[in-house]
Amino acid sequence: MRGALLPSAILLAALPSCSSSSSATPDPTCEPGPNKTWVISALSFTRENPVGVSPGFDLDHSVSRTPEELSCGKLDLTGPDGTPGVDNQLARVIPLVEQQVGNAIDGIIQGAINDGRLTIALDLLNVNHAVDDRCVDIEVKLGQGKPSLGTDGTLEAYQTYDARKEGQLLSPGKGGKFEKGVFTIGPFPLRIPIAIFDVSFTIFIRDALIRFKLDDDGNAEGLLGGGISIEEVADGVKNGAGVAPLIPQIKAVGTLYADMGYDPNIGKCSLVSAALAFKARPAFIRR
Repeated sequence: MRGALLPSAILLAALPSCSSSSSATPDPTCEPGPNKTWVISALSFTRENPVGVSPGFDLDHSVSRTPEELSCGKLDLTGPDGTPGVDNQLARVIPLVEQQVGNAIDGIIQGAINDGRLTIALDLLNVNHAVDDRCVDIEVKLGQGKPSLGTDGTLEAYQTYDARKEGQLLSPGKGGKFEKGVFTIGPFPLRIPIAIFDVSFTIFIRDALIRFKLDDDGNAEGLLGGGISIEEVADGVKNGAGVAPLIPQIKAVGTLYADMGYDPNIGKCSLVSAALAFKARPAFIRR
């Protein structure tokens, strides 16, 4: 038996060990890399068009084809490309808001961007390859500086901005990645400042997701989404001129369309799923 086992032992000794064969090769995209920045040049609320169809994300990782308790009886929408399970109840709320204040919400936001009053920078950290890169973090921050506009009436690319020193809203996120030129990251807490109704307030997006695609010129186009508290939005705009009478209606709509943040103790949801569309231009930001 010893004679039979000896050749086998020699053969096993000559084979590479399991630990050496399964050791992972370091991913070169996870090595320290440069930062790349995009500044949002257009930001708008998405709408339902046609009924039951809207851009957005599957925020709860569930396709609600029938009313469910955790989504407070709200049914999911379908993405424009046919993707099921889209959570974007805000797309149904915005038309109701516009009936009260006019169809000017997106235009007001665009004006603030063009004037330099709303400069939102998507500052991506450790970007080794903007096509395929598994290790990218993000800092969403506010910039300042008067931008120049192109012939299309939006921000020109490759402008330099200063990071805002006062009133900075820094929203860091980790674990993002590029796949075939598409960047995704989240969930992470995201704060977006909005200026409408002659007041400025901040939308706090819970469990936010960001997805954007780069074109051949390096411009980005995509979505950001998550859960929004309409109660907080109502509190943010309540001091605007002529808004006070609308606050009860805004809160009632928020309660009616809430589909996230389910509290089993009271059997209600506190957050409305949302998705905002954006475009962004490559830029530089002085830190």
